[in-house]
Amino acid sequence: MKRIILLMAVMGSMVFGADKEVSILYFNDSHVIYPVKDKYGERGGVARIKTIVDSSKKENKNTVVIQGGDLGGGVLFGAIYHGFPMIEAFNKMPIDISNFGQHEFDFGVKEARNLVDKSKFQWISSNLKEKNGNSFNGVKEYIVKDYDGIKVGFLGTTDGMDTTIQTDEIYQENLLKSIEKNLKDLKNEKVDFVVLLTQSEPEKNIEIMEKFPEIGAILAEEKSEKYNLVTYVGEKPIVSPQGNMGSIAKLNIIKNENGIKQKLEFIPVDNSVKSDKEMEKLENFYRNKLEEDLGHKIGTLKIKLDSGFGEDHKARYEETNVGNLIADSYRNYFGTELGFMNGGGIRASIEPGDFKLKDGISLLPFSNKIGAYKYKGETLVEALEQGVSAVDKKSGRFLQVSGISYEYDGKLPVGSRVKNVRVNGKPIVLDQVYTVALPLYIKNGGDGFEMLKNDEGRVSSKEETIDSDIFIEYIKTIKVINPQLEGRIKKN
Repeated sequence: MKRIILLMAVMGSMVFGADKEVSILYFNDSHVIYPVKDKYGERGGVARIKTIVDSSKKENKNTVVIQGGDLGGGVLFGAIYHGFPMIEAFNKMPIDISNFGQHEFDFGVKEARNLVDKSKFQWISSNLKEKNGNSFNGVKEYIVKDYDGIKVGFLGTTDGMDTTIQTDEIYQENLLKSIEKNLKDLKNEKVDFVVLLTQSEPEKNIEIMEKFPEIGAILAEEKSEKYNLVTYVGEKPIVSPQGNMGSIAKLNIIKNENGIKQKLEFIPVDNSVKSDKEMEKLENFYRNKLEEDLGHKIGTLKIKLDSGFGEDHKARYEETNVGNLIADSYRNYFGTELGFMNGGGIRASIEPGDFKLKDGISLLPFSNKIGAYKYKGETLVEALEQGVSAVDKKSGRFLQVSGISYEYDGKLPVGSRVKNVRVNGKPIVLDQVYTVALPLYIKNGGDGFEMLKNDEGRVSSKEETIDSDIFIEYIKTIKVINPQLEGRIKKN
């Protein structure tokens, strides 16, 4: 009898005295299935992440794996395969939840729907809506999971949809409105802890955390290719793991008789982590396939094409040789007087040597179409002003140019920063009509270029064509690539 009573006492202490714990593994910026190598070293890869996931699940069966968004376009791999290899890998891993980044929509709403439909895990969106107001593709606005007595609620928001395709099929609901609505629903669910997944800027995340104290942690998009970043609002973290799946944020939520507490650590996804063998086979398959499909030489590069992508992002605030080259290719293709390229659309830098097909696509991975239109000089000046309106934030709207030059002062008020605009060396004439080759993304109002909707007609020399196709044909024609800085853009 004493043994039975003692056993019951031990069991009672196990049930009522022990902490309950949930482990959340979070990563994002999932553009490439295999490890990335650059100036910051080698990092990422689904095979290493699989190893970390399996290890965590052995330690704690209550492990939830979350992908924060951007598994589609943005780089060469995404441009070619549109995110579907990542879905294949995440189904095998498996992950549990994915939020939407902007890049899931780079190739259209239909492709984004296909990504969701092929997923065995749950997608979440609290603020992406169909035209009728329903959640995008019928995904849940919030998810509640009970881990042996710890109820966790998950919300997911997407910001900056104006930086991807222009469409009226879906819209981005106001973040604060959608969060407030879904938090009310989660309150009725009596959750112990709320996790918000975001794709917002740090300032917005802080605003959200301060406005909604019900949120326990924000898992945000990456802000650095080199560093993990965490900001605390009180004791609540806003967490940004390293870009390109370079690290995993591990957030442990612990519940006991004293309430809820949390513990955060970052796990590096580097060569210190042994790769899962089956996942490594998948990585190697796609690495080899990409080289077979796109590895042939189309030109010789004499100088580095330097956009600053992933580093100082110089194509977003100053003239670059690669910006000149791309804008020149558009202008050459359509035979226009001018060429424009938004700096945020240039997604790589290329070292000297053999210039391969994959290099051309890695520079322009979004498959944006380029067209040619007529504009008055005053409209073009207004567009240049819009281009420099957020240089302090290194906004992608900054215009790289061909056939036109200008100066700007980023310290002056927005709308009056541009001066000395010249077309082929002569002062621009405000009421004169000029022909311009430019991405349809900005032509249709993307990045705030509403003025470019007001054209004076279309230049009908050639049909609208995908940007990388135009650029690659231009490279094949010139063969030897040696673009220089020419003083097209001067900053004060």
